[in-house]
Amino acid sequence: MFHKILVAVDESTQARKAVKVAADLARQYHSSLCLLHALPHVADYLGSPIYEELIESNKMKAQDMLESTSTRIGTDLPVEVQLIEGPPASAILRVAETEGFDLIIMGSRGQGPVVSLLTGSVSRTVSQKAVCPVMIVH
Repeated sequence: MFHKILVAVDESTQARKAVKVAADLARQYHSSLCLLHALPHVADYLGSPIYEELIESNKMKAQDMLESTSTRIGTDLPVEVQLIEGPPASAILRVAETEGFDLIIMGSRGQGPVVSLLTGSVSRTVSQKAVCPVMIVH
């Protein structure tokens, strides 16, 4: 039923639960699994070298988080990881469509900079605009 599963990852509790669900489904359907994290845009008005240092720091933290998440899934399931820059909803939708994913799985809330104001806005946007089914894990 599902051949390619995309799971959106951040450091939220809901995202951790979404990864567990995605890994279980990938095992059940013998699907490929991709962990995707979207890095927020860093304002370039900070100037050099602060701008470059902040970008590099964000990338390293995100790569560590993706590697840790992949390790928690285990070695019995091949996992692809993608780290891209951009607003999370747009990034998830773009990758899902261009790479032909059959299912997007994500947590109901993330860890954005204004989480208290926009709780669930990414999952809401993705569920409304995706070209494939979306599973939102609470």
